[in-house]
Amino acid sequence: MDWNAPLDNYCERVAPGLWGEPLNAVSNAGFIIAAFALWWLMRRRSAPASLHTLAALLLLIGLGSLAFHTFANGWSVLLDVGFIALFIHFYVVCFLHWFWGLKWHWAWLGVPAYLVVGQLISLTLGRLVGGGGGQYLPALITMIAFAVALGLHRDPALRPYRKWFGLTAALFAVSLFLRTVDGPVCGQFVIGTHFLWHLCNAGVLFLVAYALLLRWREVNERRTLQ
Repeated sequence: MDWNAPLDNYCERVAPGLWGEPLNAVSNAGFIIAAFALWWLMRRRSAPASLHTLAALLLLIGLGSLAFHTFANGWSVLLDVGFIALFIHFYVVCFLHWFWGLKWHWAWLGVPAYLVVGQLISLTLGRLVGGGGGQYLPALITMIAFAVALGLHRDPALRPYRKWFGLTAALFAVSLFLRTVDGPVCGQFVIGTHFLWHLCNAGVLFLVAYALLLRWREVNERRTLQ
C-alpha cells in the first residue's frame, strides 16, 4: 500500500493538494476550540487525569482530521480515525467509572464490550448508513443507551443526565446525517456537508466531555462533605 497516495473521499476535494478541502480543513478548529474550552473550565480545580486525557484526545482529533483533510492520504486517514476511536473507547471507560461508579480496572472491561457490540451493530445495521457513516452508528446507539440507563438509574442524582445525553445523541444523529449526504448532495451543493459534520461533532464531543466534568464535580463535592 502506498501511504502517500492521494485520496478523494469528500465532495469538497476536486484535486490533490493541501488546500483541496479548505472548509473541511478549517472547520477542524471546532475540535481545537472545544479542547481548550474544556481545559479552561478545569483550570480552577484539580480535575483528574481522565478528564485532561479526554481534552487532549479532543485536541488530537482536530489535528488528526486537519492532517487528513490537507494531506488526504493513507497515513493521515489513520490519524483521523485513530484519535476518534481512542476518544470513543476511553469515554466508555470514563462513563462507567464516573457515572456508574465502577473501579477503573473494571471500567476498562467496557472497551472489549464496546468492540464486540460495536462490530455487531456495524455488521447488521451499519450498511443502512451511507457515506462511511456506518462505523459511527455504534457510538450513536451507545449514547442513546447511556441516556436510557441514566434515566432508569436508582440514584436520582444521575437521572437528570438522561436529557443531556439524549439531546447530545440527537445532535450526533444530525451530524451523522450531514456526513452521509456529503456525496449525494455534491452535484447541487459543491462544497458538500462534511465541514458541518466537523462542527456538529465538535459540539457533541465537548458536551459529552463536559457532562463528565459536571459529574466529577458532583462526586468530588460529595466526598468533601463526607
